[in-house]
Amino acid sequence: MKKTIALIVLLIACVSSHSSPLVTNSDFISVSVLNKIDDGWYEATVNYSNYKTGTNATYTLNVKVEYGVVAKIDFGNGGSVHSGYNNEGYIYSGGYLSFEKNYDGDIIAATTTVTVSDENGIRYFKIRIQ
Repeated sequence: MKKTIALIVLLIACVSSHSSPLVTNSDFISVSVLNKIDDGWYEATVNYSNYKTGTNATYTLNVKVEYGVVAKIDFGNGGSVHSGYNNEGYIYSGGYLSFEKNYDGDIIAATTTVTVSDENGIRYFKIRIQ
């Protein structure tokens, strides 16, 4: 019985010393650092579409990034749309950033789509931060 237990312990020790984990803590750290931009305001190219009215236009607007999401679009004229509670009756959705990288792995652009819907229809804001 003692020999069997000793053999099992020896086998476990050998297997664990020769196996390497598929993912290490350093992998999580490097992925999270590479796949984000800092919170703050960014100038962005915004392609606006409203299928109900047939409007399509491209603007340069300021957008606010919070935790990897475009949380606010400032129209520059005192108007804006934002995530969270609003008293205008619209629903703001999307905004989760995807990242374009160069061959060195550096982020060169962040893109997303925000959808705003209310009684006037659905409006799409395709956003590119460079």
